[in-house]
Amino acid sequence: MRLRILSSLKARLITSFAVAIMIPALITTLVGVRMIQRHVYEQAESKVSSDLESAKEIYQGYLERLKDSLRIHATRMMIYGALDRNDLSNLGPEMERVKSAERLDILTVTDSSGRVFYRTNRPAQRGDDMSREELVHMALFRRESVASTIIFTAVELQKESDALAEQAGMSITPTPHAAPTERTTLADGMLLMAAAPVFTPQNRMVGILYGGVLINRNYEVVDKIRKTVFKEGVYKGREVGTATIFQDDVRISTNVRNADGNRAITTRVSAEVAKEVLERGNTWRGRAFVVNDWYISAYAPILDMQGKTIGMLYVGTLERPFRDSLWRSLLVFLGIALLGVVLVSWVAMKAADRISKPIRAIALASQGLAGGDYSQEIEVTGEDEIAHLASSFNKMVRELSKAHQDLREWAENLERKVDQRTAELRAMQTQLLQAEKLAGIGKLAAGVAHEINNPLTGILTNSSLMLEDTTADDPHREDLQTIVNETLRCRKIVKGLLDFARQTQPHKQSLSLNRVVEDVLALVRNQASFRNAVIKTDLDPSVPSIMADMDQMRQVVLNIVLNAADAIPNNGEIRIRTGVAADLKMVELHIQDNGPGIPDEIKDKLFEPFFTTKKTGTGLGLSIAYGIVERHGGSIQLRSAAGQGTTFSIRLPIQNSQPHA
Repeated sequence: MRLRILSSLKARLITSFAVAIMIPALITTLVGVRMIQRHVYEQAESKVSSDLESAKEIYQGYLERLKDSLRIHATRMMIYGALDRNDLSNLGPEMERVKSAERLDILTVTDSSGRVFYRTNRPAQRGDDMSREELVHMALFRRESVASTIIFTAVELQKESDALAEQAGMSITPTPHAAPTERTTLADGMLLMAAAPVFTPQNRMVGILYGGVLINRNYEVVDKIRKTVFKEGVYKGREVGTATIFQDDVRISTNVRNADGNRAITTRVSAEVAKEVLERGNTWRGRAFVVNDWYISAYAPILDMQGKTIGMLYVGTLERPFRDSLWRSLLVFLGIALLGVVLVSWVAMKAADRISKPIRAIALASQGLAGGDYSQEIEVTGEDEIAHLASSFNKMVRELSKAHQDLREWAENLERKVDQRTAELRAMQTQLLQAEKLAGIGKLAAGVAHEINNPLTGILTNSSLMLEDTTADDPHREDLQTIVNETLRCRKIVKGLLDFARQTQPHKQSLSLNRVVEDVLALVRNQASFRNAVIKTDLDPSVPSIMADMDQMRQVVLNIVLNAADAIPNNGEIRIRTGVAADLKMVELHIQDNGPGIPDEIKDKLFEPFFTTKKTGTGLGLSIAYGIVERHGGSIQLRSAAGQGTTFSIRLPIQNSQPHA
């Protein structure tokens, strides 16, 4: 026993110290990791935003270099001379050299009206009108070099080269989280295009030189972005940074890899990103699952000459390095917290040993005192709380010794009084039980007499009338009428009992609970019991309809309102309020009075049949109301306190179980 007490005290001290350090340590760990996480991800998002700007610069740089190169080549004498003389004899080799030097997929010269003068990919196909093509039209109109990203249809690509049309064509890969689409293939191509006017030395414009690079399956731009922006970093075998060019929402050029190591072209972007970037024209930043891993990503719209969004430029940083860093931080914080708990536990054990020694002496003395030895004394040393406890213990022992003697004398006297009082209580209990039985029988007799009295009176009266008014024509007429009337009366009584037994099925219809309340109040306002009552209503006009029996709902509200009227004093107040429950599935009706309240001892009996506190009545009103509400799938709750009034709360399901909007 002594060891158990001491061990329990030590355990409580150690546990208290451990909890005291563990909770702050745990909170500090969680807060610290959360702060680090927020800081790391803010830095990551800031970096990816910077990376996106760098990628846009690189992408724009390709367009600017393409525009500058075509502007320079447009000044070549071989080109403007051929246009000026309408001579193709030496133009072909020069155009091939320019196309090869600039690594172009398309290089074409038009005349000053925009008709194809020479097409490098198909020299024999010329004369078609390109003046309506955006870049050519803009260069002709502005008489200056222009560049942009444009979409070439499959037909336009076919004019240039079968190989380009084949390179642009893709079968779209179904992608999780992408927006629903009926497209299965991509035939059009996205190109970096530029056009430059061709002038003679006399500053006469004789044509347009335009060319471009097909981005579909061309990885030069995205690899340049990854090499420049992300320095080709690798983490655990995965590329840290990735870049992608989308045509609409389909990846046409990327260095994101599939699980098999191939570039993940033909896959689609998520619906969330597509909606924000392609539909709204905004930049999207955040955490995204790209093909097969999580990235901190950024997407920017790619616009054509008219400002229409035709694709997206994406850059993303692998999330795994940041996540691993967070886990390392968490382990460090947890290690520090665990070390703190161990150190505090060791200090707690030492403190427990120092505290337990004087407490052990007090425990031993207490055991002796419990055994009846009132001579126990503890040596008091020091001025701390335990010394004060020892002094108090010694004083308690002396007081107990004196009190023990007094208790012996009191015990004898108390025993005599207890025996006497016990006999009195038994007699009173017998009387109370008998009184309760008599009261119960009286209530039952009163209820039965109340229900049977009127039919018996009717039978007696009509029997008398039958004797007085008997005619020769129909001697049995009055008897038959009496039988009919009393049968109707009996039926009403049986109906009341059936309602109480919850056997009458409700005839449900769509109705407003507010309408039920208004009908009942219109019925009772002029009754005598309501003339000195103040009725206040707060009926929510937005309360939805319920499926219920109108007559039965009126009966429920009427029974409770009548009980409230009987309970309140003169000029008392009844409050009626409707509303929608917090779960939006039930409507609520609260009927509150400021009467004396219901005693706790009868609350559980209020809904029992034949229980009533009134001098008259059957005690079936609340029982019938309870059964009606229950058959409608609802519930009645009672809240009452002495002197604080009573509130009945009725909850009924909303029609079709639809939530209230």
